[in-house]
Amino acid sequence: MKLFFLFAAYLSLAGVVLAQNGGQDAKSSTNATNLAGEVQALREALAQTQKQLAAEHQEIETLKAHLKASSTISASNEPSLRQTEERTSDLTPSTMKPTALHTVANIGQEPIVPQGAENPSSDQSAGTFRFGDAVLTLGGFADFENIFRTTNTQSNIATSFASIPYSNTPQGNVSEFRTTAQYSRLSAKVEENFRGNDVTAYIETDFSGNSAPSVYQSVNPHTNRLRLYFVDVKHGKWEFLGGQTWSWLTPNRTGIGPMPTDLALTYNEDQNIGIGFPFTRAAEFRVAYHPNEHWAMGAGIEDSNQFIGGYVALPSAFSTVVGPQFDNGSQIGAANPFPDIISKITYDRDFSGRHFHAELSGLFTGAHASVKPIGASSFRTHDTVGGGGQIASNYELLPKLTLLANAFWSIGGAHYLVGTGPQVVVRPNAAGTDVSLSMLHGGAVSAGLEWRASPKEAFAVYYGANYYSRNSFPDTTNAGHPGTFIGYGGLRSPNTNNRSIQELTFDWVQTFWNSTRYGALQTYAQYSYLTRSPWYVAPGDPKNAHLSMVYFGVRYVLPSTSGTLLRVPYPN
Repeated sequence: MKLFFLFAAYLSLAGVVLAQNGGQDAKSSTNATNLAGEVQALREALAQTQKQLAAEHQEIETLKAHLKASSTISASNEPSLRQTEERTSDLTPSTMKPTALHTVANIGQEPIVPQGAENPSSDQSAGTFRFGDAVLTLGGFADFENIFRTTNTQSNIATSFASIPYSNTPQGNVSEFRTTAQYSRLSAKVEENFRGNDVTAYIETDFSGNSAPSVYQSVNPHTNRLRLYFVDVKHGKWEFLGGQTWSWLTPNRTGIGPMPTDLALTYNEDQNIGIGFPFTRAAEFRVAYHPNEHWAMGAGIEDSNQFIGGYVALPSAFSTVVGPQFDNGSQIGAANPFPDIISKITYDRDFSGRHFHAELSGLFTGAHASVKPIGASSFRTHDTVGGGGQIASNYELLPKLTLLANAFWSIGGAHYLVGTGPQVVVRPNAAGTDVSLSMLHGGAVSAGLEWRASPKEAFAVYYGANYYSRNSFPDTTNAGHPGTFIGYGGLRSPNTNNRSIQELTFDWVQTFWNSTRYGALQTYAQYSYLTRSPWYVAPGDPKNAHLSMVYFGVRYVLPSTSGTLLRVPYPN
């Protein structure tokens, strides 16, 4: 095309010259001078045209290159966009992967537009904002919960598994029904890349704090409480975390991360999650290393009290001295020797598109107490240590059908089992003049199946069990009744000394409506059957306690977290 224009211009110039020469031979030299000026003007016009044509040709080639690159990017991104949309509406936790930050259309405090949104004005998520390079996401949900139990556990939305009443008590013959909004939740997350470090700060609260005895009268003043509050920093293959977070004894669903969406928290609505499931949310500091995309490992410390609950019978001569040194369920100032040390290693891989996760966790714990032996002039400190381990795994057996399982065994790890048994007992010596500490064996198992029947409907079934060994002995400090057994689970011990607690649970989660911009509306239901068996059953007493309970509620999920909570309606 360029050559065509140049050729046409040349012919036009030649025609003008020939015409001038043929008709003006007889004219004067003045006319010849004018003709030379016109030829020079035409030459300059031709040069200018050449420059314009060259510029236009360069612009056309650039546009062609951009068009080709855009077509290639669109073709390569199309599957991932479809997968993102599917994951956003999916109910199951097993499809979770750590998600990247949304792209940003504006600056300041404008909402962030999710990747793949074709119409930002209708699809952009509310509650997500950008401040410079930092992204703030506000989340949570408003919850209307109803709980029915066939016996009166005197619990709210967190079941007191260790104190299910027996049928020979008044509480074991009356049901309870509770309606509450205290399960509602608020959260905020800030993410930023600072000098090559991926920084995440997260806080999460609900309204299940310390409630007054009259909390269910009049205005229901449920107290706001701290659930999670931590900062996580990733630098290359290293990861550092400090704050209050889920323990590494809490099974992960994927990876080794701290976010609720990383954890295998089941579909249960019970705030105590369920029997057979070890967990805490405590102050922690931990370090993790990610050698590759499959493996992760780390170690950390967390703060938890040395625990006897209301279960342990203490040596009578030392009970007033020893008792305040342990957490009995209300004594928060226990004399801990050191923080618990927890390690964890995880492995993740996809097999034919189905995700597999396995992990191994270790625990090292301790306790100590100081007493003045009978006849001694000074105090003597006694200490003991314990430990344990857990193995957990989940695997997508079939598309949308996931199997989860974990097994935990410990010497002194009972305080990770929702306080259903003690960590340690206090043993007197044979002479009854001094004491020592002895850790209690305790463990838990659980298994479950989760089925994502459709993008808006999911079902699950779980079984879990807690077990405690007995650790009892005669009270040699009680001269008046030398045959009295103390410790845990001994002869004539109270029926609060649990040998085992078991739970079978069925869950159903239904999403009626879901919008990236406006949030989501869910209903959920949980049915559980529980049994509790003590070590000692007095003649004529029931061999165990049991109950059925139903949770049913309606939940509005805030827009910025609707995609997460729809996949993982994680409980407390």
